Amino acid sequence: MMVQDMTALEEGLVEFLRAFEPCFLQTRSYEKLAAYGVGLLTDLKRKSIKPIALAGGGPPRTLQLWLSNTRWDDGLGRRIMHYRVAARVDPGRIGVLDSSGHVKQGKKTPGVQRQWCGEVGKKENGVIGQHLLYTNNDAGNPFSCMLASDLFLPDKE
Repeated sequence: MMVQDMTALEEGLVEFLRAFEPCFLQTRSYEKLAAYGVGLLTDLKRKSIKPIALAGGGPPRTLQLWLSNTRWDDGLGRRIMHYRVAARVDPGRIGVLDSSGHVKQGKKTPGVQRQWCGEVGKKENGVIGQHLLYTNNDAGNPFSCMLASDLFLPDKE
């Protein structure tokens, strides 16, 4: 989406995000969430702090400090999202379990080990993500979201 398109949708996004306000200790911390969310949904070439902040008309340092220092209750946020998804009435809804492997080298990333990696179709040094997704399976107007995601940590060989 273009930045101008997202500006038109900003009011709806802010209303959607309002349900997550109790997750933040301070109202001003919650208010930055909308600016960050709008930036992530735009067609910016880079989704880093500086381009997002500049597109939203704010100083990059403020958004950077917000992202790195804001304390919020992610467990409550996850429960709110799960409740909102469960309250949907989608007759074709399904859950999807996905295991995605990606090549990764180095000793500083957790979970890197020689294991089956779907990205290359063979055993390789990599990481595996385990994901639970929800979709209404609607071909005309699909809705999907990730309900849970975690890094698979294999036993050492």
